[in-house]
Amino acid sequence: MIPPVPRQALHHRIGSISLEVDFIAVGSGMGASCAALAAQSQGLETVMLEKSEVFGGGTTYSYGIVWVGDNHLERALGIEDSREDAYAYLHHLAAGHEMESNLRAYIETSPEALKFFCDDVGIPFYVVRGFPDYFQGMANGSLGEGRNLQVRPFEAKSLGEWHEHLRAAPAVTHRATFEEVASWGGRAQPQNWDRRLIRERMDQDIRTFGAGLIGHLMSAVLRRNIPFYLDTDVRSLIMEDGRVQGVVARQRNNEFRIMARRGVLLATGSNVRNEALTERSSEFHATESLLPPSVDGDAIVIAGEIGAAISIKPQFQQDLLYVIPGEEHYGTPLYRGVTNNESGFPHSILVNLDGNRFSDESIGQQVGANLRNFDIRRHRYVNVPCFLVFDQTYLDKYGLGSIQPGDEVPDWLIKDDSIKGLAERLGVDGEGLTKTIQRFNKFAEAGKDEDFGRGEFPFANSVSGDLTNKPNPNLGPLNQPPYFGLPLEPAAAGSTRLVTNELAQVMHLRGQAIPGLYACGSASAHYYGIGYQAGCELGGAMTFGYLAARHAAAG
Repeated sequence: MIPPVPRQALHHRIGSISLEVDFIAVGSGMGASCAALAAQSQGLETVMLEKSEVFGGGTTYSYGIVWVGDNHLERALGIEDSREDAYAYLHHLAAGHEMESNLRAYIETSPEALKFFCDDVGIPFYVVRGFPDYFQGMANGSLGEGRNLQVRPFEAKSLGEWHEHLRAAPAVTHRATFEEVASWGGRAQPQNWDRRLIRERMDQDIRTFGAGLIGHLMSAVLRRNIPFYLDTDVRSLIMEDGRVQGVVARQRNNEFRIMARRGVLLATGSNVRNEALTERSSEFHATESLLPPSVDGDAIVIAGEIGAAISIKPQFQQDLLYVIPGEEHYGTPLYRGVTNNESGFPHSILVNLDGNRFSDESIGQQVGANLRNFDIRRHRYVNVPCFLVFDQTYLDKYGLGSIQPGDEVPDWLIKDDSIKGLAERLGVDGEGLTKTIQRFNKFAEAGKDEDFGRGEFPFANSVSGDLTNKPNPNLGPLNQPPYFGLPLEPAAAGSTRLVTNELAQVMHLRGQAIPGLYACGSASAHYYGIGYQAGCELGGAMTFGYLAARHAAAG
């Protein structure tokens, strides 16, 4: 159990008083928590400021994977790895857009940071056996297992009176581990999941994935009596004598200053919920997200006001969203993503308004890249909007979101007994959709997608495929009416981020580091360019939060 800590010492209203500490971490997700824990271990008086009324940020909704090459946990299992191979792999993902010094810093420091959080802080990371790098066998330096880490399940009720202040995740997967989901047949086999175990964990509030990770981090913050203030919105940075000296924050109607002798770290996530920023910096006018409303680009705004450099790069890992009417989470519509999930299951395809497939549906990065195809003759993005199309077999096997296999089909789901009828209801070209499904069904029967290679990606097989489906885990025909269509919209892309150096210092537009200002996690630009690998975002938050704290402590 967490030792009793006076609430007023941690997150009660500050009022109008001014505080002075050594180090301020803005946010309460992976980056802010790791930076605060590392700063405190360096002897810095530290405080955390969180905008929302609950602790956890966007980390809570993630898979909770941390990717670290050549780490001590894989070595203990006899898994061979090297920093040279880890670098080669991330260099491949970067596609020439890496921040070289930052990438080198990550490769060299992430094993050290991981060991610190395991051994000194007590975060129970372990290797997810059988979890490959996304591009295993396709990129130099890739590995079949060892680099992808998760935490042991977390008992949220162990927080005692702080339990109610821990952000929860809506997905049922956050009650199981990766190994458990895999042993039950993967996400494509919900009917085989151990519902008794999941129900027990829900009753006991035992959390896994990102929700479990943030639970362990909050527990560590509490054990170390690191003050954190919830419902506290950082409005601006205090710049004096050419250095960031603190922040101006608001708690309800009270505004106050907190001074920082050694530094301020911004770890508030990306701009996905900031409509104005997204419209200016994203190809799509997408404003909805899988992340909480509090993740709205604060770091970019307040650092931009003092001349911070901003990076805008394509982020091909872009989800496609839908919402089930009536479902909410923390008072906002509960958006669900299909990429790396439903769109990779057999008996389904993604199509555009022409009724054509446009991607390997099982690979989110490929879908995201192809969403950006612009036809200059028709002067529009040809794959936006798009639709998930599937048949009754799909629903019978896999369900959809909270719709479980065997559940009654809800009225809001668009369906028809014929393909052309469905096309008309969706506003999709009927002839195009008919030809597409006929062609796809031939691929499914043969087990080989001759257009996009669906099912040839090892990671997609295990994560978004049905391993019981032969001969291809990701291919199955659409031949059992009725047919269903689900309109999808691109998620807001958080590709607008602060430029930082290898020490996590925020850079000025003129090219120099801004003294006293740091950023990490999704608030900072991708150190490995435009690619995507699960765990590198959280791994970067952990590592650069650690580096920021060390640099601030060194003075």
